[in-house]
Amino acid sequence: MGWGCVAYAASRTTNTPEAILAQMIMANTDEKKASSKSGKGSMKGDFKPGAAGEPVGVLFKPDELDIYVNKVTHEAYIFHGKEVDYESLERLEYDPLDHSVDVIKKDGSAMDLGVKIQWLVRPYFTKAEQINIVRTKDGDSIDGTIIPLIHKDKKKN
Repeated sequence: MGWGCVAYAASRTTNTPEAILAQMIMANTDEKKASSKSGKGSMKGDFKPGAAGEPVGVLFKPDELDIYVNKVTHEAYIFHGKEVDYESLERLEYDPLDHSVDVIKKDGSAMDLGVKIQWLVRPYFTKAEQINIVRTKDGDSIDGTIIPLIHKDKKKN
């Protein structure tokens, strides 16, 4: 007797052992469906990504930006073509241990810049105190902003 037959038998009589078993199985299946629809069985949605300060997502793909640093003046630039909400950006944080850059937004969330700082520009990038982020199109600057660059400690606890 398959499960369909047990469910059918349960709907016809309620006193047989098969009917009682079928009712128990069906009730358990219904509860599982209800809990999965309401999301109460999972903590997955209880936490907002980026709320703990860990980077979530990337601001740029590696082919969407160029980093330029002036060796003499230590001015650092990120040139890109993608539209970015500059008003939401608070600062960049450079990690010298893994050469990554986190983008910290004003709401406290964090994103990864999308690239690691390469060895050729690293000695100059580490001396910069602010970053000029400039959107360009066909060689012309469209808009941009200047935001602070924070250097994380080299020692991690």
